[in-house]
Amino acid sequence: MASLPTPTQASTEVLSQATKSNDSTFKILYFGLHGLAELTRTILAYAGAKTEELTVDWPNQKDQTPFKCLPVVYEVTSDGTVLELAESQAIERYLATKFHLFGKNEYEHHKVEQFLTSTDTTLQAFSTKVIRADADKRVEEANKFYTEVLPKFIEVHEAHLKKNGSNGHYVGDSTTLADIKTTLLINRVLFLRPKGANEVPFSAEKTPLLWKARETVDSHPTLAAWKKSQRYQELDASTKTMFKWE
Repeated sequence: MASLPTPTQASTEVLSQATKSNDSTFKILYFGLHGLAELTRTILAYAGAKTEELTVDWPNQKDQTPFKCLPVVYEVTSDGTVLELAESQAIERYLATKFHLFGKNEYEHHKVEQFLTSTDTTLQAFSTKVIRADADKRVEEANKFYTEVLPKFIEVHEAHLKKNGSNGHYVGDSTTLADIKTTLLINRVLFLRPKGANEVPFSAEKTPLLWKARETVDSHPTLAAWKKSQRYQELDASTKTMFKWE
């Protein structure tokens, strides 16, 4: 049985101090596909954090996890403290806070949360309507998603990006979790375009500001390196295999 790190037992005050570590290693427990860990892996790659993937032995590990579901991330600080992080969106927000991806003040934090929520709604629609559609319905569902869901998202988000100065960011002048999540949405929709479906309505010509935000995120050196890595290519392949994608 693949053993998991043992979370440090201490008061929340003590553990809160441990979260300030700048030299942590992050151990990811998740299946070998993008799925619910994609944004977590992306944040860690963007931040240049030290990471490793734990071997999944789910039948024997399930009862050791906080909510009996994955992903779970273990942050191991330089002094050996082990912090157990669970629930994908909670993990993402924790990491975004740790790596300063929530803006420069409380109001910017709120604005980032707004865009996150909006993008997540569209991402969930893609997951339920297209990715999980029966194989013989995928082209139809993808085309409906492109014409019925994405136009509203594109119109609203292009306007917000323009309002912020068309600088490749939703908030202020630096990358936030909002930029990263929208980039994930665009990349996922492009990557999982069913064979025979219409063209995805994301491009430098059709959606210039969303495209600029995507390019700004994806060109970050550590994230670009992650996406060129063998492990990332393996996750791409296994994701398509998992969902029987041609």
